[in-house]
Amino acid sequence: MTRNEQQMYSDISSIAKSLEKIASVLEHINHDSYIAKQEIPKSQDIPGFEGTLDALDVLTDIKTITDDYVSSAEYEYEYDLQGIRVDDDHDIRVAASCFEEDYATKKDAILDYVTNEFGPRGARYTDIIKFAYYLGAPNAPKYTSENRGYYACAFSSRMNGHLIQGGKDFLVKGINKNGKERYFAHGDVNKFTDYYKRIQ
Repeated sequence: MTRNEQQMYSDISSIAKSLEKIASVLEHINHDSYIAKQEIPKSQDIPGFEGTLDALDVLTDIKTITDDYVSSAEYEYEYDLQGIRVDDDHDIRVAASCFEEDYATKKDAILDYVTNEFGPRGARYTDIIKFAYYLGAPNAPKYTSENRGYYACAFSSRMNGHLIQGGKDFLVKGINKNGKERYFAHGDVNKFTDYYKRIQ
């Protein structure tokens, strides 16, 4: 037998002895009483972080109280005579409600909205997205930064965005009279600016 084989066999015998000891201890311990006797250490302040746990408990309580209040509170919204919610997006909500029935597609409504509402100023991306968000649902929950990706695929050339290509009309980027880059309907862009580009 080689020296390595001797070492391996001696290691196996010591492992076997250890396993026998563990098995005998496990047989003699009443598991439930053993756990019940164990003391669970109370959390203590870490030096430099004294009072942090108490502060976290207070914050947790405040969040619970706030969540309970918000979930139990019923919001009363003000509505105009047309039944459209009044808030700082009211103008866009009204425009969206006016456009929803007269157009075959959402794209046609958006293109007319950009031309009629913004004209030579052109529309910002956010203006168009907000309009698309409220189109067909003028009393939808308020548009927030969480909704900014809404309808974004319509602007993506990688996803064959239908607002920037195809059909009889589409959006292009142009420079308005103030030097700002804005969106215009391709069919009307020559009325408003000399410089525009297709979105690639």
